[in-house]
Amino acid sequence: MAGSSSAVPPSSDALRQSEQKWRELVRVEPQRAEAHFNLGNALTRLGRASEAIQSYQRALELEPTLSAYNNLGKAQYAAREFGAACDSFRRAISASPREPHLYRNLGTAQSALGDRQAALESFERALRLAPNALNVLQSLATTAMECGQWQLGHDTCSAWLRQKPCNVEALGLQSIALEELGQHAAARELLDFERMVEVIDQAAPPAGFTTLSEFNQALARHALEHPTLHLPANDDPRYHCPTLRLTDEFCDDPAGAAGALQRLVATAVEGYLERLSDALPKHPFLVGAPRRFTLRSWATVLEEEGNLLPHVHYASYVSAVYYPKVPRLMSGGAHAGYFEFGGGPRNFPVQNMAPVHRIEPREGRLLLFPSYFYHRTAPFSASEPRISIAFDTEALG
Repeated sequence: MAGSSSAVPPSSDALRQSEQKWRELVRVEPQRAEAHFNLGNALTRLGRASEAIQSYQRALELEPTLSAYNNLGKAQYAAREFGAACDSFRRAISASPREPHLYRNLGTAQSALGDRQAALESFERALRLAPNALNVLQSLATTAMECGQWQLGHDTCSAWLRQKPCNVEALGLQSIALEELGQHAAARELLDFERMVEVIDQAAPPAGFTTLSEFNQALARHALEHPTLHLPANDDPRYHCPTLRLTDEFCDDPAGAAGALQRLVATAVEGYLERLSDALPKHPFLVGAPRRFTLRSWATVLEEEGNLLPHVHYASYVSAVYYPKVPRLMSGGAHAGYFEFGGGPRNFPVQNMAPVHRIEPREGRLLLFPSYFYHRTAPFSASEPRISIAFDTEALG
Protein backbone atom coordinates (compact mmCIF):
# COMPACT_ATOMS: atom_id res chain seq x y z
CA MET A 1 0.00 0.00 0.00
CA ALA A 2 1.27 3.44 -0.91
CA GLY A 3 1.86 6.13 1.66
CA SER A 4 -0.10 9.35 1.83
CA SER A 5 0.66 12.01 -0.76
CA SER A 6 -1.54 14.80 0.58
CA ALA A 7 -0.28 18.38 0.48
CA VAL A 8 1.50 19.67 3.56
CA PRO A 9 -0.57 22.39 5.29
CA PRO A 10 1.07 25.71 6.18
CA SER A 11 3.10 25.56 9.38
CA SER A 12 2.01 27.51 12.44
CA ASP A 13 5.07 29.73 11.95
CA ALA A 14 3.99 30.57 8.39
CA LEU A 15 0.47 31.37 9.58
CA ARG A 16 1.74 33.65 12.33
CA GLN A 17 4.00 35.42 9.83
CA SER A 18 0.98 35.97 7.59
CA GLU A 19 -0.94 37.44 10.51
CA GLN A 20 1.91 39.83 11.33
CA LYS A 21 2.23 40.90 7.68
CA TRP A 22 -1.44 41.90 7.44
CA ARG A 23 -1.53 43.36 10.93
CA GLU A 24 1.35 45.65 9.98
CA LEU A 25 -0.46 46.71 6.79
CA VAL A 26 -3.60 47.47 8.85
CA ARG A 27 -1.45 49.67 11.10
CA VAL A 28 0.07 51.52 8.15
CA GLU A 29 -3.12 51.73 6.04
CA PRO A 30 -6.07 51.48 8.46
CA GLN A 31 -8.56 52.54 5.79
CA ARG A 32 -7.63 49.73 3.42
CA ALA A 33 -10.44 47.16 3.44
CA GLU A 34 -8.32 44.49 1.77
CA ALA A 35 -5.83 44.54 4.66
CA HIS A 36 -8.56 43.97 7.27
CA PHE A 37 -10.10 41.23 5.11
CA ASN A 38 -6.79 39.36 4.71
CA LEU A 39 -6.00 39.77 8.41
CA GLY A 40 -9.36 38.11 9.10
CA ASN A 41 -8.39 35.26 6.78
CA ALA A 42 -5.07 34.79 8.60
CA LEU A 43 -6.78 34.80 11.99
CA THR A 44 -9.35 32.28 10.73
CA ARG A 45 -6.60 29.89 9.64
CA LEU A 46 -5.05 30.27 13.10
CA GLY A 47 -8.38 29.24 14.68
CA ARG A 48 -9.00 32.65 16.26
CA ALA A 49 -12.55 33.14 15.04
CA SER A 50 -13.58 35.91 17.45
CA GLU A 51 -10.67 38.11 16.37
CA ALA A 52 -11.34 37.29 12.72
CA ILE A 53 -14.94 38.48 13.12
CA GLN A 54 -13.72 41.93 14.17
CA SER A 55 -11.40 42.16 11.15
CA TYR A 56 -14.13 41.15 8.70
CA GLN A 57 -16.58 43.59 10.25
CA ARG A 58 -14.06 46.42 9.86
CA ALA A 59 -13.45 45.38 6.23
CA LEU A 60 -17.20 45.52 5.60
CA GLU A 61 -17.48 48.98 7.13
CA LEU A 62 -14.88 50.18 4.64
CA GLU A 63 -16.06 48.19 1.59
CA PRO A 64 -19.02 45.75 1.64
CA THR A 65 -18.16 42.73 -0.52
CA LEU A 66 -19.57 39.27 -1.11
CA SER A 67 -16.36 37.57 0.07
CA ALA A 68 -16.22 39.55 3.29
CA TYR A 69 -19.84 38.72 4.19
CA ASN A 70 -19.27 35.05 3.39
CA ASN A 71 -16.05 34.82 5.38
CA LEU A 72 -17.61 36.74 8.25
CA GLY A 73 -20.41 34.17 8.30
CA LYS A 74 -17.88 31.31 8.41
CA ALA A 75 -16.03 32.94 11.29
CA GLN A 76 -19.28 33.53 13.18
CA TYR A 77 -20.22 29.89 12.60
CA ALA A 78 -16.84 28.78 13.98
CA ALA A 79 -17.47 30.98 17.02
CA ARG A 80 -20.91 29.33 17.40
CA GLU A 81 -22.71 32.60 16.66
CA PHE A 82 -25.15 30.79 14.41
CA GLY A 83 -27.84 33.47 14.21
CA ALA A 84 -25.29 36.12 13.23
CA ALA A 85 -23.80 33.70 10.69
CA CYS A 86 -27.24 33.29 9.07
CA ASP A 87 -27.55 37.07 8.75
CA SER A 88 -24.11 37.34 7.13
CA PHE A 89 -24.82 34.58 4.63
CA ARG A 90 -28.16 36.19 3.73
CA ARG A 91 -26.34 39.45 3.02
CA ALA A 92 -23.90 37.57 0.81
CA ILE A 93 -26.82 35.95 -1.03
CA SER A 94 -28.43 39.35 -1.55
CA ALA A 95 -25.23 40.46 -3.27
CA SER A 96 -25.03 37.30 -5.43
CA PRO A 97 -28.24 35.21 -5.40
CA ARG A 98 -27.01 32.46 -7.76
CA GLU A 99 -24.01 31.15 -5.82
CA PRO A 100 -24.84 27.61 -4.56
CA HIS A 101 -22.12 27.58 -1.90
CA LEU A 102 -23.75 30.57 -0.18
CA TYR A 103 -27.05 28.71 0.19
CA ARG A 104 -25.18 25.67 1.53
CA ASN A 105 -23.38 27.85 4.06
CA LEU A 106 -26.70 29.40 5.09
CA GLY A 107 -28.30 25.96 5.43
CA THR A 108 -25.43 24.71 7.58
CA ALA A 109 -25.85 27.67 9.95
CA GLN A 110 -29.64 27.24 10.02
CA SER A 111 -29.23 23.57 10.90
CA ALA A 112 -26.83 24.43 13.73
CA LEU A 113 -29.39 26.96 14.94
CA GLY A 114 -31.98 24.14 15.07
CA ASP A 115 -34.10 25.35 12.13
CA ARG A 116 -33.73 22.21 10.00
CA GLN A 117 -36.75 22.94 7.82
CA ALA A 118 -35.22 26.24 6.75
CA ALA A 119 -31.93 24.42 6.24
CA LEU A 120 -33.64 21.93 3.93
CA GLU A 121 -34.99 24.77 1.81
CA SER A 122 -31.53 26.35 1.58
CA PHE A 123 -29.89 23.07 0.58
CA GLU A 124 -32.60 22.39 -2.02
CA ARG A 125 -32.02 25.87 -3.47
CA ALA A 126 -28.28 25.16 -3.61
CA LEU A 127 -28.95 21.85 -5.36
CA ARG A 128 -31.12 23.51 -8.00
CA LEU A 129 -28.19 25.78 -8.80
CA ALA A 130 -25.59 22.98 -8.67
CA PRO A 131 -27.33 19.60 -9.23
CA ASN A 132 -24.11 17.59 -9.10
CA ALA A 133 -22.41 19.24 -6.10
CA LEU A 134 -21.39 16.42 -3.75
CA ASN A 135 -21.20 18.58 -0.63
CA VAL A 136 -24.72 19.89 -1.26
CA LEU A 137 -26.06 16.36 -1.78
CA GLN A 138 -24.40 15.32 1.48
CA SER A 139 -25.92 18.23 3.41
CA LEU A 140 -29.38 17.72 1.94
CA ALA A 141 -29.40 13.95 2.54
CA THR A 142 -28.27 14.26 6.15
CA THR A 143 -30.70 17.05 7.01
CA ALA A 144 -33.61 15.30 5.30
CA MET A 145 -33.01 12.26 7.47
CA GLU A 146 -32.65 14.36 10.61
CA CYS A 147 -36.15 15.62 9.74
CA GLY A 148 -37.45 12.08 9.14
CA GLN A 149 -38.00 12.77 5.44
CA TRP A 150 -36.84 9.31 4.43
CA GLN A 151 -37.90 9.44 0.78
CA LEU A 152 -36.07 12.70 0.22
CA GLY A 153 -33.05 11.25 2.01
CA HIS A 154 -33.20 8.10 -0.14
CA ASP A 155 -33.57 10.01 -3.42
CA THR A 156 -30.74 12.38 -2.52
CA CYS A 157 -28.44 9.49 -1.61
CA SER A 158 -29.28 7.84 -4.95
CA ALA A 159 -28.28 11.02 -6.80
CA TRP A 160 -25.14 11.22 -4.65
CA LEU A 161 -24.18 7.63 -5.50
CA ARG A 162 -24.68 8.28 -9.22
CA GLN A 163 -22.08 11.02 -8.91
CA LYS A 164 -19.80 9.11 -6.53
CA PRO A 165 -20.32 5.31 -6.64
CA CYS A 166 -19.43 3.37 -3.48
CA ASN A 167 -19.30 6.54 -1.33
CA VAL A 168 -19.48 5.12 2.19
CA GLU A 169 -21.47 7.98 3.73
CA ALA A 170 -24.11 7.82 1.02
CA LEU A 171 -24.33 4.03 1.41
CA GLY A 172 -24.67 4.28 5.18
CA LEU A 173 -27.43 6.89 5.00
CA GLN A 174 -29.13 4.97 2.19
CA SER A 175 -29.28 1.81 4.31
CA ILE A 176 -31.11 3.70 7.08
CA ALA A 177 -33.53 5.35 4.64
CA LEU A 178 -34.37 2.01 3.01
CA GLU A 179 -35.09 0.44 6.40
CA GLU A 180 -37.39 3.31 7.36
CA LEU A 181 -39.19 3.11 3.99
CA GLY A 182 -39.89 -0.58 4.57
CA GLN A 183 -37.51 -1.75 1.84
CA HIS A 184 -35.89 -4.26 4.17
CA ALA A 185 -34.39 -6.57 1.54
CA ALA A 186 -32.58 -3.67 -0.13
CA ALA A 187 -31.38 -2.45 3.27
CA ARG A 188 -30.08 -5.94 4.12
CA GLU A 189 -28.16 -6.00 0.84
CA LEU A 190 -26.24 -2.93 1.93
CA LEU A 191 -25.84 -4.23 5.49
CA ASP A 192 -24.92 -7.83 4.69
CA PHE A 193 -23.22 -8.55 8.00
CA GLU A 194 -22.86 -12.28 7.35
CA ARG A 195 -20.87 -11.87 4.13
CA MET A 196 -19.26 -8.44 4.53
CA VAL A 197 -17.84 -8.79 8.04
CA GLU A 198 -14.69 -10.89 8.16
CA VAL A 199 -13.22 -12.36 11.35
CA ILE A 200 -9.59 -13.50 11.32
CA ASP A 201 -8.09 -15.23 14.35
CA GLN A 202 -4.32 -15.00 14.22
CA ALA A 203 -2.76 -18.46 14.60
CA ALA A 204 0.88 -17.32 14.70
CA PRO A 205 2.79 -14.15 15.57
CA PRO A 206 4.40 -11.87 12.98
CA ALA A 207 8.11 -12.24 12.26
CA GLY A 208 10.24 -11.08 15.16
CA PHE A 209 7.97 -12.45 17.89
CA THR A 210 8.19 -15.90 19.43
CA THR A 211 4.54 -16.27 20.41
CA LEU A 212 1.25 -14.51 19.69
CA SER A 213 0.97 -13.75 23.39
CA GLU A 214 4.32 -11.92 23.31
CA PHE A 215 3.12 -9.89 20.30
CA ASN A 216 -0.17 -8.97 21.98
CA GLN A 217 1.53 -8.01 25.23
CA ALA A 218 3.88 -5.70 23.32
CA LEU A 219 0.91 -4.02 21.60
CA ALA A 220 -0.98 -3.61 24.88
CA ARG A 221 2.08 -2.13 26.56
CA HIS A 222 2.61 0.26 23.65
CA ALA A 223 -1.02 1.40 23.94
CA LEU A 224 -0.90 1.96 27.70
CA GLU A 225 2.44 3.78 27.51
CA HIS A 226 1.64 5.78 24.38
CA PRO A 227 2.43 9.47 24.98
CA THR A 228 -0.82 10.63 23.34
CA LEU A 229 -3.18 8.36 25.33
CA HIS A 230 -5.93 10.63 26.65
CA LEU A 231 -9.59 11.01 27.58
CA PRO A 232 -11.33 13.06 24.86
CA ALA A 233 -13.12 16.22 25.98
CA ASN A 234 -16.87 15.94 26.55
CA ASP A 235 -17.62 17.92 23.38
CA ASP A 236 -15.20 15.85 21.27
CA PRO A 237 -17.12 13.61 18.81
CA ARG A 238 -14.86 10.73 19.93
CA TYR A 239 -16.03 10.99 23.57
CA HIS A 240 -18.15 8.02 24.64
CA CYS A 241 -17.68 7.55 28.41
CA PRO A 242 -15.31 8.73 31.19
CA THR A 243 -13.38 5.44 31.22
CA LEU A 244 -12.38 5.63 27.55
CA ARG A 245 -8.90 6.72 26.48
CA LEU A 246 -7.64 7.03 22.91
CA THR A 247 -4.27 7.59 21.29
CA ASP A 248 -3.38 9.62 18.25
CA GLU A 249 -1.64 7.72 15.43
CA PHE A 250 -0.70 4.35 16.94
CA CYS A 251 1.44 2.80 14.20
CA ASP A 252 3.78 5.75 13.76
CA ASP A 253 6.94 3.63 14.02
CA PRO A 254 7.55 0.88 11.44
CA ALA A 255 9.70 -1.00 13.92
CA GLY A 256 8.35 -3.13 16.74
CA ALA A 257 4.90 -4.53 17.40
CA ALA A 258 2.91 -1.56 16.06
CA GLY A 259 4.69 -1.62 12.71
CA ALA A 260 4.22 -5.39 12.47
CA LEU A 261 0.50 -4.98 13.17
CA GLN A 262 0.16 -2.32 10.48
CA ARG A 263 1.75 -4.61 7.89
CA LEU A 264 -0.49 -7.47 9.01
CA VAL A 265 -3.63 -5.32 8.68
CA ALA A 266 -2.58 -3.92 5.30
CA THR A 267 -2.23 -7.45 3.92
CA ALA A 268 -5.53 -8.49 5.49
CA VAL A 269 -7.41 -5.53 3.94
CA GLU A 270 -6.07 -6.35 0.48
CA GLY A 271 -7.17 -9.98 0.84
CA TYR A 272 -10.54 -8.95 2.26
CA LEU A 273 -11.32 -6.71 -0.72
CA GLU A 274 -10.22 -9.37 -3.21
CA ARG A 275 -12.43 -12.01 -1.59
CA LEU A 276 -15.37 -9.63 -1.28
CA SER A 277 -15.06 -8.51 -4.90
CA ASP A 278 -15.14 -12.16 -6.02
CA ALA A 279 -18.16 -12.95 -3.86
CA LEU A 280 -20.20 -9.76 -4.41
CA PRO A 281 -18.93 -8.15 -7.64
CA LYS A 282 -22.07 -6.06 -8.20
CA HIS A 283 -22.53 -4.86 -4.63
CA PRO A 284 -22.77 -1.01 -4.48
CA PHE A 285 -19.89 -0.96 -2.00
CA LEU A 286 -17.57 -2.62 -4.52
CA VAL A 287 -18.58 -1.07 -7.84
CA GLY A 288 -15.81 1.37 -8.68
CA ALA A 289 -14.06 0.73 -5.35
CA PRO A 290 -10.71 2.43 -4.77
CA ARG A 291 -7.68 0.14 -4.79
CA ARG A 292 -4.96 2.22 -3.15
CA PHE A 293 -5.07 3.11 0.53
CA THR A 294 -3.20 4.60 3.41
CA LEU A 295 -3.82 3.26 6.91
CA ARG A 296 -4.63 5.38 9.95
CA SER A 297 -4.64 3.76 13.38
CA TRP A 298 -5.37 4.49 17.02
CA ALA A 299 -5.60 2.52 20.26
CA THR A 300 -8.77 2.39 22.36
CA VAL A 301 -8.44 1.61 26.08
CA LEU A 302 -11.67 0.93 27.98
CA GLU A 303 -11.49 0.36 31.74
CA GLU A 304 -13.79 -0.47 34.67
CA GLU A 305 -17.27 0.25 33.32
CA GLY A 306 -16.94 1.12 29.64
CA ASN A 307 -18.73 1.18 26.32
CA LEU A 308 -18.64 2.80 22.89
CA LEU A 309 -21.84 4.31 21.49
CA PRO A 310 -22.98 3.47 17.93
CA HIS A 311 -20.74 5.30 15.50
CA VAL A 312 -19.41 5.12 11.96
CA HIS A 313 -16.23 6.09 10.09
CA TYR A 314 -17.36 7.99 7.02
CA ALA A 315 -13.84 9.29 6.29
CA SER A 316 -12.73 5.69 5.71
CA TYR A 317 -13.56 2.92 3.22
CA VAL A 318 -12.73 -0.28 5.10
CA SER A 319 -12.33 -0.35 8.88
CA ALA A 320 -10.56 -2.90 11.04
CA VAL A 321 -10.20 -3.70 14.75
CA TYR A 322 -7.54 -5.87 16.38
CA TYR A 323 -7.68 -7.07 20.01
CA PRO A 324 -4.36 -7.44 21.85
CA LYS A 325 -5.92 -7.39 25.34
CA VAL A 326 -9.36 -8.63 26.43
CA PRO A 327 -10.31 -8.97 30.15
CA ARG A 328 -10.64 -12.55 31.33
CA LEU A 329 -14.01 -11.72 32.86
CA MET A 330 -16.44 -9.02 31.68
CA SER A 331 -19.70 -8.70 33.60
CA GLY A 332 -22.88 -6.95 32.55
CA GLY A 333 -24.87 -9.57 30.65
CA ALA A 334 -24.39 -12.36 28.16
CA HIS A 335 -22.81 -10.06 25.58
CA ALA A 336 -20.92 -7.69 27.86
CA GLY A 337 -18.02 -6.08 26.00
CA TYR A 338 -18.98 -7.61 22.65
CA PHE A 339 -18.45 -5.79 19.36
CA GLU A 340 -21.90 -5.07 17.95
CA PHE A 341 -23.03 -3.97 14.49
CA GLY A 342 -26.32 -2.07 14.33
CA GLY A 343 -27.87 1.11 15.64
CA GLY A 344 -27.59 4.51 14.04
CA PRO A 345 -27.23 8.22 14.70
CA ARG A 346 -29.09 9.46 17.75
CA ASN A 347 -30.34 12.57 15.93
CA PHE A 348 -32.30 10.54 13.34
CA PRO A 349 -35.95 9.78 14.34
CA VAL A 350 -35.63 6.12 13.31
CA GLN A 351 -38.35 3.56 13.99
CA ASN A 352 -36.75 0.54 12.29
CA MET A 353 -33.17 -0.63 12.59
CA ALA A 354 -31.30 -3.60 11.15
CA PRO A 355 -30.94 -6.57 13.53
CA VAL A 356 -27.88 -6.44 15.79
CA HIS A 357 -24.92 -8.61 14.75
CA ARG A 358 -22.53 -9.48 17.62
CA ILE A 359 -18.95 -10.69 17.66
CA GLU A 360 -17.05 -11.80 20.75
CA PRO A 361 -13.72 -10.00 21.22
CA ARG A 362 -10.75 -12.35 21.64
CA GLU A 363 -7.05 -11.69 21.95
CA GLY A 364 -5.47 -12.03 18.51
CA ARG A 365 -8.79 -11.51 16.69
CA LEU A 366 -9.01 -9.09 13.74
CA LEU A 367 -12.33 -7.77 12.38
CA LEU A 368 -12.73 -6.22 8.91
CA PHE A 369 -15.89 -4.46 7.70
CA PRO A 370 -17.17 -1.64 5.45
CA SER A 371 -16.72 1.69 7.18
CA TYR A 372 -20.39 2.66 6.81
CA PHE A 373 -21.51 -0.13 9.18
CA TYR A 374 -22.63 1.43 12.49
CA HIS A 375 -20.91 -0.34 15.38
CA ARG A 376 -20.34 -0.08 19.09
CA THR A 377 -18.87 -1.84 22.13
CA ALA A 378 -21.56 -3.21 24.44
CA PRO A 379 -21.33 -1.96 28.05
CA PHE A 380 -19.28 -4.07 30.45
CA SER A 381 -17.52 -4.05 33.81
CA ALA A 382 -14.06 -5.51 34.33
CA SER A 383 -11.08 -5.23 36.65
CA GLU A 384 -8.55 -4.96 33.81
CA PRO A 385 -8.48 -2.91 30.60
CA ARG A 386 -10.01 -3.94 27.30
CA ILE A 387 -7.62 -2.75 24.56
CA SER A 388 -8.27 -2.64 20.84
CA ILE A 389 -6.37 -1.13 17.91
CA ALA A 390 -8.61 0.43 15.25
CA PHE A 391 -7.70 1.10 11.62
CA ASP A 392 -9.27 3.17 8.89
CA THR A 393 -8.24 2.62 5.28
CA GLU A 394 -8.41 5.99 3.56
CA ALA A 395 -8.48 5.89 -0.22
CA LEU A 396 -5.66 7.48 -2.23
CA GLY A 397 -6.23 8.99 -5.64
